[in-house]
Amino acid sequence: MEHKLSRTEDGQTELTIRWSSEDDPMGFLYGWVAKGYLESFLRTFPKPGEGGNPTDADDAYHLAVGLNWLAEHTDRRLELLLLLLRDKYKASWGTLGAALDAPRSTAKSRYQKVARQYAEHGDYVDETGIHSGPPAEVKQLVENRLLSRDDQDRSLERAVTKLKAGGRVHHRLDNARQGTAVKTALGQWVIDWDDEGELLTSGEDIVPLG
Repeated sequence: MEHKLSRTEDGQTELTIRWSSEDDPMGFLYGWVAKGYLESFLRTFPKPGEGGNPTDADDAYHLAVGLNWLAEHTDRRLELLLLLLRDKYKASWGTLGAALDAPRSTAKSRYQKVARQYAEHGDYVDETGIHSGPPAEVKQLVENRLLSRDDQDRSLERAVTKLKAGGRVHHRLDNARQGTAVKTALGQWVIDWDDEGELLTSGEDIVPLG
């Protein structure tokens, strides 16, 4: 897929998007444009206070239908990305929270809800990607993983509360990445990583040595 953004001679902005059947195997993009859903988005998003300036009730209805379709499908894509971030790429709750512009606890709750919803249909994500299996087995697998991770989270929280300034730590995803803990006046942990220097690091990514 490729796109080109340019200016026309009369000063307007022109966007050209090109895609192949490989980019849109199920025809979602084509349908998005053909059904006017892209127009609904472009009319309402830049000026939310105007609601797309519908000309009549029928126009307002079609704008609402278009935005609802986009909202539902966008939310589903976001949910899968949350699973990929956490289960494949091992992102922290802080990273998920930043992606959702929400607290860690909210990100964790949403992730757990999505993981269970996928498991209901026999789908789950691990380090190697997306997989499917018998729903009953997948539900048990996912539930066991969620319980195990809750235990890990509590263990890490307890470890961090015992961490002292000057203590040696390693990163939870890389034992070889080690450094020295420094706590700022604001209570945030800054890790002086060996060969990397001082970096603000989420507490849940810190594992004390020893």
